[in-house]
Amino acid sequence: MRYYLKVVSLVFVIFFLYLLGDAFYRWDAFKHYGSFSEFLASFSLITILWCALSLVAATCIWLTWRMIAWLSMRIGLKIQLEHVIAFIGIFITMVIMAWLVKKLTADFVPIGLSAKLTVLLSAFLIAIFFSWLLRNKTELLVNAITERIVPLVWIFSIIFVLSVPLVLFHTFKNRGEDAPLQKGRVTSAAKEGSPNIILITFDAMTARHMSVYGYNRETTPFITEWSSSASLFTKARSDGAYTTSSTASLMTGKRVWNHRAFFLDVNSGPLKTDVESLPLLLRKNGYSTMAFIPNPYASVNALGITNGFEIAPPVSDFKVPRNLSQLVYENILRNLAKLYEGKIKYYDWITREDFIFIKLLKKMSKDVFVTEVPPEMVFSAFLTTLDKSMHKPFFAWLHIYPPHDPYLPPEPYMGMFDPSSDLRTLSSQWYAAEFIDDPGFENRKSAADTLRNRYDEFIRYCDAQFKDFISQLKLRNNFKNTVIILSADHGEGFLEHNYFGHGGALWEEVTHIPLIIKEPDRTGGMVIDNLVGQIDISATILDFAGIYTPAWMEGLSLVPLMRGEKLTVRPVFSMVMQSNPTQRGQITKGMVAVWEGDYKLIHNLQENRSLLFDLRRDPDERKNLFDKEPEEGQHLLKILKENLQDVNNKSFK
Repeated sequence: MRYYLKVVSLVFVIFFLYLLGDAFYRWDAFKHYGSFSEFLASFSLITILWCALSLVAATCIWLTWRMIAWLSMRIGLKIQLEHVIAFIGIFITMVIMAWLVKKLTADFVPIGLSAKLTVLLSAFLIAIFFSWLLRNKTELLVNAITERIVPLVWIFSIIFVLSVPLVLFHTFKNRGEDAPLQKGRVTSAAKEGSPNIILITFDAMTARHMSVYGYNRETTPFITEWSSSASLFTKARSDGAYTTSSTASLMTGKRVWNHRAFFLDVNSGPLKTDVESLPLLLRKNGYSTMAFIPNPYASVNALGITNGFEIAPPVSDFKVPRNLSQLVYENILRNLAKLYEGKIKYYDWITREDFIFIKLLKKMSKDVFVTEVPPEMVFSAFLTTLDKSMHKPFFAWLHIYPPHDPYLPPEPYMGMFDPSSDLRTLSSQWYAAEFIDDPGFENRKSAADTLRNRYDEFIRYCDAQFKDFISQLKLRNNFKNTVIILSADHGEGFLEHNYFGHGGALWEEVTHIPLIIKEPDRTGGMVIDNLVGQIDISATILDFAGIYTPAWMEGLSLVPLMRGEKLTVRPVFSMVMQSNPTQRGQITKGMVAVWEGDYKLIHNLQENRSLLFDLRRDPDERKNLFDKEPEEGQHLLKILKENLQDVNNKSFK
């Protein structure tokens, strides 16, 4: 028992020291959207879970030593616990040193399996050698360490003990929030003949890679055919460059700087959306409301709109785990969500991809070749729900995770535009994405080109899945009076402007999104070239439902444009503001883009620097005209600053 306690104390302290370092790192981001008391509750929960894992790890080490000791005695060797501890310490040190050498000298060079095994074997042999060399001193060394860490053991144990009641307090204090859907009571029946409305958003699908918008590859053959009898908007722009901010705009009809859900975290939510949201308004006016969201950053909990939806399955329902890490991740997250979601803000700390627990699981798991979030999971869940009795019109939001990275379509789509064997797995794509923004990465252009090909293949796969969904939907009676809206939360960049992915830039490849609206019984198509924003989709949905647009919504209905009428011309905004606090306060950081007519201005708030483009003459944003056309540039900058000033003035009211 004495040896077991010695192992437990050592492992417990090591685990806790890592946790403290991680906590300081996460607080730096958490403080932008949460209070210290919320962080303390989150830290208490991770403390309990992490300490439990440390106990499991210590038990495994102790059992391993017992087995080694028993085997060594059979062959005449005497291996003590201290020898095993010394071996583990030296082995881990060697691995860390090898990793640091690789990081400093050949960070961009991928390491194959044989090289990794060679490093591990070398570290193993070195650890054995030094453990044996120091065998007579290890007992004294380990005993000295265990004696010195006794105060830390007591301090960390007290923190652990205090964490238990704190977690229980927050769990039971907020238990009334378990059923937020009951708050959104129906106050009136839907108007007779009101249509069903299906909003389908594809994650990270830029209009610039869709053949329906003129892309040179046949990525969306069915959507092209389907849109021939729909209203196709050629100049739709996202309100943000990241899922949470843009979908919050979609669900509230508010610009990002007003709903303030702009921090890049699943647990930051927009202000007041428990009252002011599109789904809640629809529900109160007699609509059944449903959300099928596989992306946690767009979930109804992340956006703070749970009471707007009657049906909203958890994110985990739409995933197909492909390896050990995904299986463990989904099971842990599902159970944590059931117990603590809505009660402890950072309940999913232990399942974060940048936390060491998930990192180690990924290292132990086999590679992944096909997406774990296939579109058919969302489509199937919706159709199953639809087949149940529906006595009133419905609004359904279907968020499709593809073509968001990793770009892993199944065969025959994988390789359709690039038959090479490059970047066909999860690990290879993530490795490339990790370094692709670094100018020092020699293969960044070729990697970006290959990832672009995989992205196009993923879009083609989405197109096929959408085709199958429409075919299935046509078999239902509900389809006869259904409006279908196809769009995206934001786009994706592939180094067109030295920027890869999304979330931190406002170039056209990131902000230009598809918007296609299909009305029931419409035979002719219509191409609409007016500049429109994501917030206009919310007002358009209300117009279809026969509901007046409330004053707090900033968007305008696009139905008049679909009827050939004119609409008030207004500037369109998009913004990246994750450096600002989500609570009340001045917005002083980030980037804002504003479009008016053919011109687009991108303004960096911190640097007070602007870019101006004429998208009619320069659709790829290559020529900055801010100094050459100062009148137009200053005009757009004035619009931007006046709107921002209004927002900042409201933040003090």
